[in-house]
Amino acid sequence: KIDEIDIFIEVDMELGCGFAPAGAYDDLYQQRWDLLEELAKLSHYTDATAMMYDTRGWGGAEDLPFN
Repeated sequence: KIDEIDIFIEVDMELGCGFAPAGAYDDLYQQRWDLLEELAKLSHYTDATAMMYDTRGWGGAEDLPFN
């Protein structure tokens, strides 16, 4: 559902040439954030911010292809 919201906003902005009125996507952004919070709780994080900034599994700098 999070991906669907992201895709909808991206497509709508592209089709509207970026001329959506101010606040046009506020409800969708709130719905997206609520889903991220729910996902974080189900994934045993304290909140969505902690989930997004979790660096476990990223590997080190040696894993980056441009090093």
